[in-house]
Amino acid sequence: MAMTFSNSPQTPGVGLHQVRPPCTGVPKSIPGVADTAMVRPTARRRTSIAPRIETGTSEGVAATHAYVRRYWIPIIGPGAVADLLRLTAAAQSGRSLPEPIHLSSLLRLGLARRDRDTVVVPSTVRPLDRTLVRRLPPSLRRTHAAGVTG
Repeated sequence: MAMTFSNSPQTPGVGLHQVRPPCTGVPKSIPGVADTAMVRPTARRRTSIAPRIETGTSEGVAATHAYVRRYWIPIIGPGAVADLLRLTAAAQSGRSLPEPIHLSSLLRLGLARRDRDTVVVPSTVRPLDRTLVRRLPPSLRRTHAAGVTG
């Protein structure tokens, strides 16, 4: 006697999208309602920082230049480049913002630096050095070598 197994629901006329495990009781929080939402015990608020622009740096391009998006994103990722743009915009407008998630990457590569409690961003973003250019995909390496910056 052959047994057949099926992943389909046992109730006729009920599709897979309608099958859910049984739920007993009332949910502890209602999605979208802030006052009843539970916060993880490990969650913490990111500290607020007031970045400032470093004066006297002239080598490189502005953080908003297409060069930064085209060549730095493959190196440090889109989130880190977005954090760099947010830091630059906040520094130019004099606003504070929550500490960026990718700040450690920016600090490690010299795209930002700490000065006590302040994060300092250069007025220009330096071009990629040879070591970083080697990490680019071949097509971007060719355009970078040809001197295309936008």
